[in-house]
Amino acid sequence: MKNFQQQLLGKYVLLDKLTEGNMAEIYRAIIPGIQEFNELIAIKKILPNLADDEDLAENFINAAKLAALLHHQNIVQIYDFGCIDESCFIAMEFLSGKDYHQIFLKSGEKKNPLELSFALFILSRICGGLDYAHKLKDFQGKSLQIVHKNINPRNIFITYDGEVKILDFGIAITPNQAIIPKNKTDGSGSKMAYMSPEQVSDEAIDLRSDIFACGILLYEMVTGKRMFVGDPKQIFALVKEAKFIRPEEIRNDLPEKVINILYRSLAKNPNDRYQNCSNMLADIEECLQQFNEHPTAADLSKYMKTLFAEEIVFEQEHVGELINGIEDNAKTNGSSHLAMETKMTTEGKPSLDYLKDTIKKEPHDNQYSISSKKTVYTGIAVAITVIIALVTTFVGSKNEAYHPPLIKNFENSMIVDQERTVAFQESKNISPTISEREIYREAMGALAAEHYAESIKKFEVLQQLGDNMHEESAKPYAQALIAYAKKLAKNDAQNTLNLLTKAVKIDPVNEEGHFQLAMLFLRQKDFAHAITNFEKVIELNPKSADTFFNLGFIYAVEKNYIKSEEMYKRVIKFSPDYLDEALFNLAVIQNKQGKNVDAVANLEQAIALNHDNAPAQKYLRKIRNNSGEQK
Repeated sequence: MKNFQQQLLGKYVLLDKLTEGNMAEIYRAIIPGIQEFNELIAIKKILPNLADDEDLAENFINAAKLAALLHHQNIVQIYDFGCIDESCFIAMEFLSGKDYHQIFLKSGEKKNPLELSFALFILSRICGGLDYAHKLKDFQGKSLQIVHKNINPRNIFITYDGEVKILDFGIAITPNQAIIPKNKTDGSGSKMAYMSPEQVSDEAIDLRSDIFACGILLYEMVTGKRMFVGDPKQIFALVKEAKFIRPEEIRNDLPEKVINILYRSLAKNPNDRYQNCSNMLADIEECLQQFNEHPTAADLSKYMKTLFAEEIVFEQEHVGELINGIEDNAKTNGSSHLAMETKMTTEGKPSLDYLKDTIKKEPHDNQYSISSKKTVYTGIAVAITVIIALVTTFVGSKNEAYHPPLIKNFENSMIVDQERTVAFQESKNISPTISEREIYREAMGALAAEHYAESIKKFEVLQQLGDNMHEESAKPYAQALIAYAKKLAKNDAQNTLNLLTKAVKIDPVNEEGHFQLAMLFLRQKDFAHAITNFEKVIELNPKSADTFFNLGFIYAVEKNYIKSEEMYKRVIKFSPDYLDEALFNLAVIQNKQGKNVDAVANLEQAIALNHDNAPAQKYLRKIRNNSGEQK
């Protein structure tokens, strides 16, 4: 909206209104003045004319409480919620991209349909997020029995950097989507067309209803056709009986395994469907293994940036104008609250300049931690070069546009409303003092603002006050310790070790904590302790390709080539973004054991994946030359 006047909502600056629905409006916003805050956020706010509706406000906040419990890389993240000046709001992750409905329309317009591998990749991410939500338990270990109930193309969002996000677990929404009450079907029947037979029949539903909706999405992605069409009465009848055109009649090149997944997920009787999303995910991943080039988020990102090239340019320019508008306001009204908040951070860094620079960069370029593979690769490549006489390091074998994949986006606890903490205490029959509640909020606020030392101090005070909030604060306390350890890693190994050791003691199942400890020991060449912690990571996450990669390096250094080969083969099984590097290392280990044929095959595959992998090319020539001399 061109005439929108930027305004404050508590600590948030609302930049512009994105959309307005039946119950709420969505704004693009930022938090100015917080040290190194580098992300836009979305604010969902109840419409002013409904602000006095107490039942609506209560339902709004209750839904926010539930959604705030969901911390998964494929679910939109809730940062904060509450009421200010009688206006209830939710602050959430801002997503730069498009929902699948828009992708479907644009792909048809540009005659650039979604590839089968991308469809399976997207569904694998959706299943992963839903499986997490379906299995989520409360603090007492009781299942929360979360069912999304509204999986449809408008609630599946693909970011421009290839991330897949599920929206609307009761509250989340894409900026381009109007809000529809949960039990209201619009006149076109479009919402009903993504329901399960039991859902349209008003029967009891469970997680298998979400699985049916996933089947519909996959059907439409791979066929390019709507599964249920017609007027609302026709759609109701078709959905109720699960009647649809057979997918193989629309597209005759579908693999049998994909067809089987479709029929199993779209069974009319819930008992005949997949009984959980993890089983459906396993079959999808098996299908993905059949592709020579396993799709990645980077591949999906390229597709999105090709499909929406014009829109991306416009959106970037628009955001730049919004930020400039804040800066102009700050210069003009230097004494205003808004100007004071947007001028400088505590370190004197112009926060808005930093934000603008970040917006111009590729996503995540500035987010590598000490555990990023960029660091790991360099150390591994140099060591292997020295110890087992490799040709050269393989970092830099890709062109400058290549960015090593980030480590898993671990659970990120953000500020939540005080009521969430109170609800937890009530469920445990505990009565924390007012000071405990306030200290907890302050600790979480410092963590969200990346003031890790301050956050740690407040969590420590909380620990000393008693046992009331130990369980609730364990994970964010460990997160603060790990984040602070990363900052100290380069210059203070001992304190880094102390912080990480304390983190895993407080939260023994913290995957990132064990991984960071392992990396620290690896850099110190304390391989025994590194292996112990890497093995703990594998217990927590058997699919951690990064962990197997680093174990492969350690065993190579120790000249345990059989074990090293096993580790690299496991990496390759997961097809990470750095697959060509893993193949290169595997080839080196195999050549060391005299397995020249296998080594050559893996080098050829590495080069096929990345034609710029100069070390693989050079090593392949070396093996072939040596083989020719021997002949």
